[in-house]
Amino acid sequence: MNRIAQGIVLVLLGAAALSCTLASDLYLNYVQAAFRPFLAAAGVLLVALGVIAIAVDLRAAGPAAADAAEEPDHSGHGADSHGHGHRAPGVAWLLLLPVVAVFVVSPPALGAYTAAGAATAPPRDSAAALDDLDEDWGDPSEPREMELQEFVMRAWTDQERTLAGRTVRLTGFVVPNPEGEGWYLARLQMACCAADAIVNRVLITDQPEPPKDSWWQVDGTWVEPEGDIQDIRDHRFSVAEMAEVENPPDPYE
Repeated sequence: MNRIAQGIVLVLLGAAALSCTLASDLYLNYVQAAFRPFLAAAGVLLVALGVIAIAVDLRAAGPAAADAAEEPDHSGHGADSHGHGHRAPGVAWLLLLPVVAVFVVSPPALGAYTAAGAATAPPRDSAAALDDLDEDWGDPSEPREMELQEFVMRAWTDQERTLAGRTVRLTGFVVPNPEGEGWYLARLQMACCAADAIVNRVLITDQPEPPKDSWWQVDGTWVEPEGDIQDIRDHRFSVAEMAEVENPPDPYE
């Protein structure tokens, strides 16, 4: 593969990064929203480097071709007659296929398969960083929309159990329970990128299991456990109403 081909690869990679960040929200399947400007800058840099590499090689190829035409070949052998040319094998062009595949096949966000094997978010020592539910609840007759991350943290750490009896609205995707009892409503939480994702989930046993990886909005209440709340592996959620929703643009919390 010559330098022009290498420049084309750089341009395609840069274009893929720009299309995922500027033309769509596809990048949210892999990294947090805060990384958007860095990915866009990297895409611009790759495109610029690729264009420069192509331009430099084309400019150098012009005089070289002219000199070669003026000098006769007295040896009677072409440049590649003995395999001493500088071109890589034609099979090297197959390296372009993964780059082109970025434009054709877009890997989806992590889902039920990952959540089934991912680490469960560990409980924290205290709920001091959480808002006071009594002050921040709003209309008590309406369910409060809450991230699964916040709900799980409160269920695990709030020793006063202020969640008890309150109607909460959660949104997540369906994960089958490998142990057979009920199913999980889950959401993945990542600190940097999809590679470090951990799962927040609640166990639902009072509703039929929907299709795996489908997204649902559920209204219901925390099933208050007996004993120490931090000893509970999976907190249960009793569903009053549930409705299927479209996949959110940002699937992570």
